[in-house]
Amino acid sequence: MLVENRFSTEEIVKATKGILVNGDMEIPFKGICTDTRIIEPGYLFWALKGKNFDGHNFWKIALDRGAKGLLISHFPKDLKLEELPKTISVILVKDTLFALGELASWYRRKKDFKVIAITGSCGKTTTKEITFEILNKFYKASKNEANFNNLIGVPLSVLNIKEDPDWVVLELGTNMKGEIGRLAEIVKPQISLITCIQPAHLEGLQSLEGVLEEKISLFERTQASGVIIYNYDQELLRDITKRFPQEKISFGEKEGADLRLLSVEWKKPFYEVKISYQRKEYYFRIILPGRHNLFNLLASFGIAIATGLSLEDILKRLPEDLSFLIRGKIFSHRNWLILDDTYNANPGSMKAALLWLNDQASEGSFKIAILGDMKELGEKAAELHREIGEFAGEIVDKAIFIGEMALNYAEGFKASGKPFEVYATVEDFLERALIEDVKAIILIKGSRAMRMERIVKRLIEEGL
Repeated sequence: MLVENRFSTEEIVKATKGILVNGDMEIPFKGICTDTRIIEPGYLFWALKGKNFDGHNFWKIALDRGAKGLLISHFPKDLKLEELPKTISVILVKDTLFALGELASWYRRKKDFKVIAITGSCGKTTTKEITFEILNKFYKASKNEANFNNLIGVPLSVLNIKEDPDWVVLELGTNMKGEIGRLAEIVKPQISLITCIQPAHLEGLQSLEGVLEEKISLFERTQASGVIIYNYDQELLRDITKRFPQEKISFGEKEGADLRLLSVEWKKPFYEVKISYQRKEYYFRIILPGRHNLFNLLASFGIAIATGLSLEDILKRLPEDLSFLIRGKIFSHRNWLILDDTYNANPGSMKAALLWLNDQASEGSFKIAILGDMKELGEKAAELHREIGEFAGEIVDKAIFIGEMALNYAEGFKASGKPFEVYATVEDFLERALIEDVKAIILIKGSRAMRMERIVKRLIEEGL
């Protein structure tokens, strides 16, 4: 990613507490880049180190392509300062990733825009997109794009903000302990939201309690004069938020939620919805892929209200169709209605997708679920896949399970007595599977690493 904002060497050095070991404090940069494949002349090359790469190894490529400076945490063995021209700034820091966050934190203070931070086990991206769509009708708003939600993506997104927005909406993701806390320290939000707590990224976070501890660190670092928004239906969130001093807005289906979902009716293609807020009832209709997204919509209402908007004004300008903002897509092909929810998966989002399948199915439709592995579930992986298999058995007429956990899915599904198939890989499925050309609604879902979108492509382009 290119950060297309100008910085001086002096600004970088001061913000990162780095040491200038070559060049001059007055040397300017057109921007910042962490990838030599896309770097442009005049940019500062920021050498990050990951599991499978070390940006320090590409310093010479960066300079050959016109970089005006290097930010490094150690000297590569072939880098000789005495051979570099003094027109090239070289900045030495202790940790280049931490320094990136420090520069973003400095820039956030300098621009002084207001920040909304969103995290949770499911629905982060959807809620971010809906929130941005709503706020953009009332304010000048900005957001982080795609999945730029980690310790690299969030700082780069902040640094790329050129205008002076009223609100910046940032999705914060994690798969290891401490990431949300660090991101919250960088962006210092005025408004924070936790969509839900579900078993996800358990390899790094160990347990549901570990997920809660990680996510709640966002509230711990939200400005005391700010607002925190949470899922009231989850008792563990409802209880833990009591200890925080910020103003609170809750959403959910249970009595006691500030923004409460009272009723939902599916009248294709709309959901007809009744909600309550501050003792008043509101009715609207909306096109969304799955009723679970209504909770993401309520969360977005909570954020918009926290910025000072009234629910009446929000609903007046709410589009009837929000499906274009959400990753879940619907395709019609031959006799099939295909539900593409292949972006990612954990137990919470998997159950939501199966309920979406159930909502979308017309009377007499044959319901098929093609489910791939849910990754990063640690020691609980087998148990959680069995539970989803059992849940799928209550909804679908046939299941196809793919991946290392396919047999665990099948173990849970067997009790339904319905037909199922098991495949070791997506490639194996694409080579051998045959889906009958009958009227059917087909859900495809799995973790990103499974690349289940290949199945959607085949179904649409060629059939199986």
